[in-house]
Parts: sequence; structure tokens; C-alpha cells
Amino acid sequence: MTGGYLNSQVRHRVTRPIRAFREYIFRDVVPQFANLNERATQVGHEYYQMMISQPVGDDCDGDVSGFAEDAQDQAIGWYEMMRSLHQTMLNLLVAGLFHLTEQQLASLCHDGGFRVRPPKDTNLDVVAKWYSLHLHFDIRTLPTWPLIDELRLLANTVKHGEGKSSLPLKARRPELFYDPSLVRCFPEIDFREYSLNKTVAAPLAGDDVFVSEDLLKQYAEGVGSFFGEIADHFAAHANEDY
Repeated sequence: MTGGYLNSQVRHRVTRPIRAFREYIFRDVVPQFANLNERATQVGHEYYQMMISQPVGDDCDGDVSGFAEDAQDQAIGWYEMMRSLHQTMLNLLVAGLFHLTEQQLASLCHDGGFRVRPPKDTNLDVVAKWYSLHLHFDIRTLPTWPLIDELRLLANTVKHGEGKSSLPLKARRPELFYDPSLVRCFPEIDFREYSLNKTVAAPLAGDDVFVSEDLLKQYAEGVGSFFGEIADHFAAHANEDY
């Protein structure tokens, strides 16, 4: 098995799900949460129209102001629910992207052409050690490795909340731990200290960890670059036998 073969495998097989994630998530999934303000207004309007179209009972005094208040409550409740769901989805997607990265990185090790057993699981550290031992390639030296390691910390924080991954991530990316809407509302406040002291309790409920669409896109592009660097390494060793 040569480096040229591994280069081809990484570019055409291993990265196919990564490319699909990058393309279809941002084309078909993320846009479903666009224009929440306008859609919430429509929810309130539809509720109001439904209420005023109801048959008038004998005890009705003709005051529809209560309907307007109820419609506003409906709109606000819908908006808050969808905003939380949007955040939950982004947090889950970033965790999924990391585990997809782990699994695809490990999938190369299962090629039938290798004369050694593949790694025992898809854990990033285990797979990285396998690459170093059997492919003589330390993927932790690649330029994109710090981003992959940050993605690992973030995925673990999303899954487990406060713990050994959230602490270094807070120091590295404190802006992930406070709601960006707070910054827009209170630009004079420095939320860094707040984020360092706040417990990460419910990231899977859309609280405490705030992955943005732009950041998810940066991670997706970074993962693509990571596998591109791996492929480039094997291309540079095209005639080497593994």
C-alpha cells in the first residue's frame, strides 16, 4: 500500500461525508431557522385572526384587547422555543462534526491493505497514535490540529457539560459560554469573567454553550482543510510503502 493510494482514499472516500456535511447542512438544515422574528410575528397574527373569527358568545363584551395580548404571548413563546431549538441544533451539529471527523480518520486504518490491526476504537488520541506508529505520520503536527483539538473540547462540553473539557475551552474561547444577544444588549459589559465562572449545565437544551452558524461553518471548513493536509502528506510520500 503506497502513499499515493492513501492520498486517493482520503480525497475520494474518507472525506465524502465531510463534504456532504459542509454542503447539505448549510443548504438544507440551518436555513430552516431563518427569520425567526418575522415568523413569530406571523404566528401571533394567525392566532389573533383565529380568535376573533370564533363565534361570539352571550357573555362576550366585544373587547378583543385580550386576544391581542394572548397573540403576543403566543408569538413570544414560539420565538423562545425556536430560538432554543436552533441553539440546541447548532450545539449538536458541532458535536456530530467532531465525531464524524474521528470516525472518518479511523476509517482509513481499516483498509484491507494494511498488515496490522486497526485501532481498537475511534478515539482521536488512539487513532493519532496509530497513525504515528504505523504510518510514521504525527497528525498532531499539522497546522489545523489546534482547531481539531478545540473541536474535541467543544464536542465533549456539549455532551457532558461542566468538566475537564469545558475548563480549557473557557480559557481559549470564553465567548462560547455567554449568549451573544447579551453582548448586543449590553455592549458596555465584559462578559469574559461571567463566562469563566458560569457552570455549564444544559448545553443540549440550548443553554450555556452558544455555537453560532458562522463558527460551525468555520469548523466544517477547518475539518475539510485538516483532511486536505493529510492527503497532501500522503501525496508527498506517494511512492512510500506502508
